[in-house]
Amino acid sequence: MFPPTFKKTPVFAMLISILHISLSTAAFLKMPRTDMAALGNIYLPVTDFSSKIFDEARQTLTSQIDKALAAGDSEYGPLFNNTAFSASVFSLKTGKSIFEYHYEAPTLGKGSYTKGKLTEDTIYRTGSLGKLLLIYTWLVNLGESAYLDPITKYIPEFEEAQKSYKNPIMSTNWSEVTVGALASQLSGIGRDYALGDLSTQSFGAPPPEAAIDSGYPPLPNGGLPCDAYGDDLPSCSRAQFLQGIIDHPPVNHPYYTPSYSNLAYAILGLAYEKASGGMRWDTAADKLYNHELGMLATTAHAPAAGADAVIPYNDSYSLFTFDIGIEGPAGNQYTSTKDLRTWGQAIWTNKLLDPVTTRRWMKPKTFTSRWTSAVGDPWEIYRLGLPVDALTDAYRVVDTYSKGGDVGQYSTAFSLVPDYEIGWSVMAAGEAPGTQKGPIRQMLVDVFYNAMETAMKEQARATFPGIYSCHEINSSVTLTVDGNSGVEVKSWISNSTDMFNNLWLAGHKDFRLYPTSLSYQDGDMTYHKYYLATLFGKHGLQLPSYDPWSDLGEYWIQLDGTMYNNLATDSWIIGFDADGMVQSVESQAVRAVMYRSSE
Repeated sequence: MFPPTFKKTPVFAMLISILHISLSTAAFLKMPRTDMAALGNIYLPVTDFSSKIFDEARQTLTSQIDKALAAGDSEYGPLFNNTAFSASVFSLKTGKSIFEYHYEAPTLGKGSYTKGKLTEDTIYRTGSLGKLLLIYTWLVNLGESAYLDPITKYIPEFEEAQKSYKNPIMSTNWSEVTVGALASQLSGIGRDYALGDLSTQSFGAPPPEAAIDSGYPPLPNGGLPCDAYGDDLPSCSRAQFLQGIIDHPPVNHPYYTPSYSNLAYAILGLAYEKASGGMRWDTAADKLYNHELGMLATTAHAPAAGADAVIPYNDSYSLFTFDIGIEGPAGNQYTSTKDLRTWGQAIWTNKLLDPVTTRRWMKPKTFTSRWTSAVGDPWEIYRLGLPVDALTDAYRVVDTYSKGGDVGQYSTAFSLVPDYEIGWSVMAAGEAPGTQKGPIRQMLVDVFYNAMETAMKEQARATFPGIYSCHEINSSVTLTVDGNSGVEVKSWISNSTDMFNNLWLAGHKDFRLYPTSLSYQDGDMTYHKYYLATLFGKHGLQLPSYDPWSDLGEYWIQLDGTMYNNLATDSWIIGFDADGMVQSVESQAVRAVMYRSSE
């Protein structure tokens, strides 16, 4: 019933009718069909990047960038001859380069390149990519134990402010703001203090009078006492900075919704010193990256004069050496293409972090309002749908764990792609760095993600197909790789019985094998655990786009099902020899190991 005073107008009645239709058809929830595989790889990642597929990918991407630069435009947006950039794709297992492209923007002049040219060693500013560098430093040196601690434990000024907390709209409940909330952009606190504030004179921005002329009121007290990124006020002291944060109203409750905050990482930088027993965050970062990982171009402050760097036009224009002071942990750092390769490999191969910590770190902490993105610590996670199955017109999800940044005349992007075990980076410097970065990044992703999908499938096609048998008990499987996803199990005989016609599997068809993350080495053999999935079942196609609540399209719910004496029917062990060829197939539930008998 509507309230007595509410009148159902014709417009409202129409809206209710439309809403009823939408709810009944779930049209507003329709999404592309997704493949039945669980999240993760559908084939093992490739290890050989010297194949024709990658030769063609390198040539294609180079040609696309060349043409776009010559035309000043691309299908993803304009490109500029006044902005230099370095683009890279690399193997996470080896740290070796797969693709590189360095563009020396001609209008910047040779003086913008301190060594006369751009190379993998050339230093760029990172901007907010530095947030990721900070969190890695924290995880390596201090671990995750503090993630649930309230930040009041490490910043006494917040503990004191908490005592007067009353109004949730006007002040932050600091007892609820944890170290982990700050790391994952879930703190609910403001974005900045004195960083680009309109009441101060920031580099390249209009003067404060322009804000007043645009409708902002005059400030009787003269505005802020300090600035982190300006040219007419001193840098903020710790006391000024923290008081500014305390005085700034919150954006939301902690852990309610993600909201980007540079302040969060400045706070984490201050907290690091207390949590570590006295070591500053920048000292710790330089020690970690320079000495432990050998990343000599990666520093928390500007490199020494004469370093190999790109400095568009001059230092005062580019802000290459400008130090953002107390907000430094949020984006004051420097790095190079080569160092990002080294770092990506160190992360993936667990050089300084144990594997389970790395796996926890590389997982989402919250969604955003977009279907295709999530947030980590502080990963910016982008979800792409790639077509994989001609039979069902289905897509699979590929997650990219990324972090971007902008500062001065610099823009960066660094990403790890777990499904492909590759990483990539794009760093730009010049008059339009952020605008230049976007099209280059998208061209790189389009070419190399498709190349990886093709190469993984071709690798599976070269290693899996064949008949595998255990003659003592008349058991066999036939494997093939076709136009659809995964490895198809064409036939499966166990103890002279057609398993696809047994009581539990009859009515299902199109059985597929997909890899899990589990493997072990035994002599020259490497064994990977796979799981068996089926696209079709007793109720028809198990991809019901009309019903977003159905668990039929949620394969993670179905994993490890249909047990027989405590072993699952979908659990398979695939044995690969030293050349990567499949030599054995074991179905755990039926207790049978079958060996390659023919191609």
